[in-house]
Amino acid sequence: MNKRVLNGCLGAAGLLLLFAMVTKLSGLDARQMIETGAGAIPLLDILAALVAMGVGGAIARHANFRWIALLLMVAMWSLTLFAVVSMALPDSPPPMRTVFGALRYNAIAIVATVIAAFAGAVLGERLGLRRFGAPAR
Repeated sequence: MNKRVLNGCLGAAGLLLLFAMVTKLSGLDARQMIETGAGAIPLLDILAALVAMGVGGAIARHANFRWIALLLMVAMWSLTLFAVVSMALPDSPPPMRTVFGALRYNAIAIVATVIAAFAGAVLGERLGLRRFGAPAR
């Protein structure tokens, strides 16, 4: 992995953290969800994944970053699901007491953010290549 791809990963992860902090501090974390029968769709999280991975792709300007963006989102969701299940209380809703239940409840959100991350990485890579040209190797 070259330095440009590593910097893209750090930039994307930092932006995801920044989006999460701004969303939490502004009180939008609970109001951003669209509830469906199959689970909730977090619109701001999907937008955050798209923008953060777009910036990371623009910094990296390398096709390998697409797959790293996917792995980064899977890692973020794995940590989120682990935290949700580990903090579940006996009176918590049934889907949030097991990893499988939390995974099933959040399946739409996981798929949407992973797709947004991949699309953002591709768009960012293309914009970065168009703006700055191919990186020197």
